[in-house]
Amino acid sequence: MTAGAAAALAAAYTHGPGRLVEPGESPRTPAAEGPRVPLTALPGRFGAAVARLLVDVATPLRWEPWNQYNDHRAYPSARAAATVDLVLAVGARRWPLDPVRRALVGDRPPALDGPVRVELVRRRDRLSPGYREFGDVLTELEVGHVAAALVERAAQVGLVARAEGLTVSLAFAGPAEPPPLPRRSSGSGPRGIAADPRPLPRGTLDAVVRAVNHPPAGSPVRDDLRHRLAVRNVEGVADGWYAVTGGLRLVEPGPALPSLQAVFGHPPGTIHLASMNLALVTTGDPAAAVAGDGPDGYRALLRAAGATAQHVCTAAAHAGAFCRPARSTHDGPLEALAGAPASHSLLYLLLLGRPRGAGFAYDLTPLEAR
Repeated sequence: MTAGAAAALAAAYTHGPGRLVEPGESPRTPAAEGPRVPLTALPGRFGAAVARLLVDVATPLRWEPWNQYNDHRAYPSARAAATVDLVLAVGARRWPLDPVRRALVGDRPPALDGPVRVELVRRRDRLSPGYREFGDVLTELEVGHVAAALVERAAQVGLVARAEGLTVSLAFAGPAEPPPLPRRSSGSGPRGIAADPRPLPRGTLDAVVRAVNHPPAGSPVRDDLRHRLAVRNVEGVADGWYAVTGGLRLVEPGPALPSLQAVFGHPPGTIHLASMNLALVTTGDPAAAVAGDGPDGYRALLRAAGATAQHVCTAAAHAGAFCRPARSTHDGPLEALAGAPASHSLLYLLLLGRPRGAGFAYDLTPLEAR
């Protein structure tokens, strides 16, 4: 084993059981300096399509004044820290995106008449130092979310996108009339996060399964991830643990989802896990990934888990459900509950249900008895 591979595995295994995280205030990083070119001014026959893509995916779509983390984009970000910067690249020239001003930093770019790239730059420094090396995990997951969101939306705005590593390549496909973005929700409300107590429609479960099994072309997903789905209170579906890959298959009947509360890092008053309808547990084998792909194999696993999660989040939004990504867990016990192989490590946990109340309005009704 090379020194790089050994270092990658050492990092992977410090991210699991026994990790220390002491979240504090997220540092404020200065914006890039220089002239701004509004995205609406991008020249070329598909400048407008690239502009629409960057606006829809990478800029704040709304603010919620009552929410502690009120900057909402088309993908989730730990503590809304936005740990991924986007840079538009044409040949050797590069223009960082200023997402708040919806502009590129730098001189006016050339006409966008041929292929361009969007480079994804990790900004781990935007998470508080208390996350220690676990901040790298959250950043890599977010890279996967952003790359998958770009691929998803590109096809709808007339572009063809392919993600490889930290680059998303874009080419022109043709004129398009993009549909509106679904209104993504993580279920947050003034009284915490909980699911509506009514049964979840079967169609929402089917949409999640399709999102896992049929990602869009160009997405950085991988086929060596393992997914297990805990199901509760879904119309016409027995509670239990299900395999997802290739289709839905019951592997262990019974009350799977409520048992996850004991291995979850947040109390019920913050995230009422036992009320959720679906919990998707994604694991992977870091040693096998590093052996096959070199030192970047483990990071690629995390990015693939983030990409799969983005597709599930989008499917949930289209179905009117929320999708809450989480890594505040006791990893070993959760891996055991999901029946993960001994060589696997937890990569991601997604919690899904129908929001209580009407969309993003205040919901002042009490939660179920805890």
